[in-house]
Amino acid sequence: MAYRFVLDVPEAAHEDAKAVISSVRDAQVLIDRHPHPNTPDPVLDSADAERAELTVSAHTLDVIDALYAWMGENAINTDVYIEAFNGGRVHLSDHDAKALRRMVQGDQYWFENTVPRIHYTDPQMMEGGARVSDVPYGGRSASGLAVLPSETRVELGAVDHVAVRVRDLPRAEAFYRDFFGMDVIYRARNEQGRWQHLPADYDWVASIHTGVFPEIVRLENGSVALVLINVGAGAVMHESRVAHISLSAPLATLNALRGRALFSSFTSQEDSASSVRFVDPFGVTWQIIASNA
Repeated sequence: MAYRFVLDVPEAAHEDAKAVISSVRDAQVLIDRHPHPNTPDPVLDSADAERAELTVSAHTLDVIDALYAWMGENAINTDVYIEAFNGGRVHLSDHDAKALRRMVQGDQYWFENTVPRIHYTDPQMMEGGARVSDVPYGGRSASGLAVLPSETRVELGAVDHVAVRVRDLPRAEAFYRDFFGMDVIYRARNEQGRWQHLPADYDWVASIHTGVFPEIVRLENGSVALVLINVGAGAVMHESRVAHISLSAPLATLNALRGRALFSSFTSQEDSASSVRFVDPFGVTWQIIASNA
């Protein structure tokens, strides 16, 4: 896999920027869009209002060093941006190369240990033509017996958590805190092979400048725990990261969540007196089953 970001430069510097990127052994321009109209920098003349966007792919971040060297040699100290970091727009002159490397690594850490998806397999089908995903998963068979008992016996406890991959980690954290009333237990990032918890007063806005981004966030409400895994704003998801998550709740809670889901125009997949299933804004399907129906 490779890092990706969008480099936004004045049209006048477009060809030079392309040449710098092409000079780096493991970097290339994937998409070249120019001229790109944009609000000009306040210190520039109206003639500089035309912009160019270069979508850059690189297997290392040596291209960052090359861009800063180019800016230094040509006294370019304004109006060059990188668009990344949860949708933010970073002014290169506000940071040095080392800080920008940390920002990209913090937002796109998964590229260092992710195997690319090389093919897509058809959904598994059951006899009669039904997709496995169409079969209701909740409940037990009428007899209560397993169809195929395991030959080994392993004592398992309760589910520890459900992990969900999301593109926008701060927005996902805020949503699940509000919708399910979950507390943030910790935010953590992997630093040189060791997991480190971020401080309790961690600031998402300040992180754009510090380059320190969590890779996972754990939230809990009672016995239900959710771990959000940051895949970054530029990740391409071919399918929902989780088929669905089933939770039990009192009937009053079920009805309250049903109302909020309907009011928010979430896609509904199931709606009965004792259960509801809907798709939240992050593509995760939730099933709520009444525990006291």
